[in-house]
Amino acid sequence: MKKCLVSLVSDQTIPNVLIAAHYAPDYLLFITTATMEDRGKSASILETLALRGQDYHDRHHKIVVAADSIVDLQNRVSEWIHQCPEEFTFVVNLTGGTKLMAIAAYDVFMDFGSEMVYLPIPKNEILTPFPKRRPRPPVALHERLCVQEYLTAYGFKTTNRNKIEHHKQRCRSRTQLTRHLLAHYRDLHPLLEALGDQVRPLRKSALKRGCEIQMAFECRNHHESEFLSLMGFRHEGQQIGKTIHREEWEYLRGGWLEERLFLAVDEALPHGGDICLNVMCEDPAGNRNEFDVLFTLDNVLYLVECKSLGRLQDDEKDIINAFLYKLGALRQNFGLTPKAFLATTSPGVLDEHGNLKQHLAERGRQFSTEIIPLLKTDDLEAYFRERLI
Repeated sequence: MKKCLVSLVSDQTIPNVLIAAHYAPDYLLFITTATMEDRGKSASILETLALRGQDYHDRHHKIVVAADSIVDLQNRVSEWIHQCPEEFTFVVNLTGGTKLMAIAAYDVFMDFGSEMVYLPIPKNEILTPFPKRRPRPPVALHERLCVQEYLTAYGFKTTNRNKIEHHKQRCRSRTQLTRHLLAHYRDLHPLLEALGDQVRPLRKSALKRGCEIQMAFECRNHHESEFLSLMGFRHEGQQIGKTIHREEWEYLRGGWLEERLFLAVDEALPHGGDICLNVMCEDPAGNRNEFDVLFTLDNVLYLVECKSLGRLQDDEKDIINAFLYKLGALRQNFGLTPKAFLATTSPGVLDEHGNLKQHLAERGRQFSTEIIPLLKTDDLEAYFRERLI
């Protein structure tokens, strides 16, 4: 007899994807609501499974029910079962849906001797809570989602998917330069500001052919000289120059910091994690989003946002609050619930003792966000290793 997995659909799609991937059933039955279908939740689950090589587009059925009616769900499910030309053994995923939907699904499917399962996020184990007096031991869940699958599960469409691997390879190719930048940031800060003034006015269209920049600059330390050499600048006396293309333009405008955080997480990330750099995507409402660094570990999504050259008066208002607002909107509007890090080189996040300001740390924690004061963090790899292992 074929196996049918019953999924209760809600904003949190990850449990539905993971349990379907684990059981690999012959057929999927979605019990959903009009609101969830308007948000495309069932479609997102199907797209994510297809990314994993499990295509159920022609092997599923959706039953749309009233979220607050036990009778409506039971009547509609019973009608479908009686009209279905095939007989199934059922596994019922009770993790999603509303509480009333879970009660109704349990009640109707218990009459068929169905297996009831539950996935307690963020634990990667499947519980079988019934029969109550003899529940089975938890079953380890070995399925792990990559960044692309996680985003797809929440209805986000990655618009630069074909460029992400290139971003990662380009980042790794200039590891020495990027590490040098952050390691000697205080000494390089005046040079970075001067170069920023030169590259910011450049137009993207002109950068395809390359734009020549020249300026007077006298190196005051060997760190500046090494940086210019690693970047390929011509350095003659007090004059420096270089033909700048799009990638170098992005790098000098702050992309270097995103790459430094990518390198740190990439080295610290345990086996089984997945990491992406410079992800551009559209949310379910069609709004464009750009994420500096995204990574998954044990089916949890992490977001790293980077801010460089912040000014003291702008820090709390423009850096902290703007990012937390963006994060809150993702969670409230689309159900995307990443844990987050906000990394900044700004001295404005530090108090008079050189520590992260307490009110900023507390505000970050309200949004499951850890603020990384890069001027006080000497070993980024160790920082992430401590939090991820």
